[in-house]
Amino acid sequence: MTTAATTGIQPADPPSKRFPKLAPLIAYLDGLQGRADLQTLADLLSRQEISRKDIESVCVFGTHAYRRNVISRGEWHELLALTWRSGHCTPIHDHKGSSCAFRVVEGTGTEIRFSPTPSGLVCPVVANPMTPGYVCAAADADVHQVANMQSPGTDLITLHIYSPPIKKMNTYQFASSTGAETEEQRC
Repeated sequence: MTTAATTGIQPADPPSKRFPKLAPLIAYLDGLQGRADLQTLADLLSRQEISRKDIESVCVFGTHAYRRNVISRGEWHELLALTWRSGHCTPIHDHKGSSCAFRVVEGTGTEIRFSPTPSGLVCPVVANPMTPGYVCAAADADVHQVANMQSPGTDLITLHIYSPPIKKMNTYQFASSTGAETEEQRC
């Protein structure tokens, strides 16, 4: 096990020093003067070789839900390691005003894409299995859900970029019902 004492790297060090494999990516993000181009983010992540070991210090898992762990943040970006236990998932959401791209670091995730319906609800249109190295890019209006549907004890780790940092996203609901009305309920 490596520690700050054995590596010389301290938590107060800048992210590019704490995460040397991510240094070129962090330098690009730190240089942004506006919202990043979505395709550029996807291309950068496609070329990024990263493992759990490279970001171990921020791989903290939530107990009841996935967890967002900050690697680097600036006015025009946030770079996060999201950690997921089996069964953890995002709400169905979009990226209101933010470009989002992410890469699967470890495990297999599932991305479910949705389409709006005239009722105001959303309908699933495709489920994408996401293996290590898979890159997803989602713009403002793209509606999706990301989940770890692997067996218990199997983790998922993803590396996310939001530009600018995501402040608020719209969430959606899939069609659900509390059951049918019966003749007795209407009286």
